[in-house]
Amino acid sequence: MIHKTYILFSRISINKNDSGEYFCDPLWAKDIKEHLRYISDFNLCCPVQNNNNNDGLVKLDDFGITCIYELNKDFGLKSVLKNIIPNFKMVRSVCKKAHIVHSGGAGWAFPLSFYILFLKPFITFKWIIVIESSFWMMDKKEKKTFRKVIEHYTHKFLLTRCVSQANARIFTQSFYRNYFLGNNIERTLINPATWVNKDNIVSSEDIGLRFSQKKNRPISIIYPTRLVKEKGVLVVFEALNKLKDIDVEVHLTIIGAGPLEAECQKIAMINYNNLKVEFRKPVEYGKDFFNLLAEYDYVLVPTIKEEQPRIIFDAFSQGVAVIASNTSGILDITNDCNAFIFSAGESTSLANIIKLLANKSDTAHKMGLSGLAYAKDKTHKQMHKDRQKFLEETLK
Repeated sequence: MIHKTYILFSRISINKNDSGEYFCDPLWAKDIKEHLRYISDFNLCCPVQNNNNNDGLVKLDDFGITCIYELNKDFGLKSVLKNIIPNFKMVRSVCKKAHIVHSGGAGWAFPLSFYILFLKPFITFKWIIVIESSFWMMDKKEKKTFRKVIEHYTHKFLLTRCVSQANARIFTQSFYRNYFLGNNIERTLINPATWVNKDNIVSSEDIGLRFSQKKNRPISIIYPTRLVKEKGVLVVFEALNKLKDIDVEVHLTIIGAGPLEAECQKIAMINYNNLKVEFRKPVEYGKDFFNLLAEYDYVLVPTIKEEQPRIIFDAFSQGVAVIASNTSGILDITNDCNAFIFSAGESTSLANIIKLLANKSDTAHKMGLSGLAYAKDKTHKQMHKDRQKFLEETLK
């Protein structure tokens, strides 16, 4: 148990109603609960919005959080400029009260870690930094606009210094550690992010029964995602055009929401002969979502960015194999036995894999069992247990 005053800085916003009660997203609440399991004096510093409509959110007031420090939420450039000084003052005030400060490498308009970096020489505290995304990082094939270049190199420069100054560094994949630290592995933990609960994980018997019921059916692929180009949506569109003349029936379901939703709906209306494409609205994360994944043979993860989509652990927990791009984050948590890997951004490579799998009806079952074996101890609770052990050893 960590007993020192621990303050988590986050750009994830929460709501506050007129009665002064706080509410947040269920997944965020789930993560906060795990922190509270091994931190006795847990505090939160994040943007707070006044909102009385909190249906579907979780009330935080009974969690046992010591204190919630409120930041202003950034909505656009004007608000960023307006909030930068008040938020800096709040972060400085909170850091003065902390023994342990925890921050990340993401958040709009910039990570709160940038504030902490400038405060570190003047205030004494232990600093934990968690790097789990890289939305700012330019893809090798991405068009280099002035804005993207500035965003990339500003984040790289400042986050490298944040990571070097931190007392404990947690990365969701080895690529991030190597990118920021090179061969320096001191005070670091590779801790892949997963939201799976133990009771979400199916048994091998369940998988066997499911595949026996699917025998002789066309292979089915589900693509659950945010509908943005960084998630590989356009790559999938191109691959579908290359599969128009496939001679074996294949079913693909695209599920999600985002800027490219209208395009996905149009794609689902095209007649691709043996390729059947369906579009569905998102399903809330939880039992219904896991049951939906279990209906399919493969989960498609064609992300372009160097990230590690949590959907892979969700798929493996249901004994569902994966078709995924070869980003470093994905390669960290897959192998030849549980996933088919194609070149990121390469629609021909993706189309060729789907053609190959369409003629191998028993492959999904074997690979699903391998994925299940890999995921059995990759739960959200275990992720936090690994963090707890690391932090207690590193910060003592």
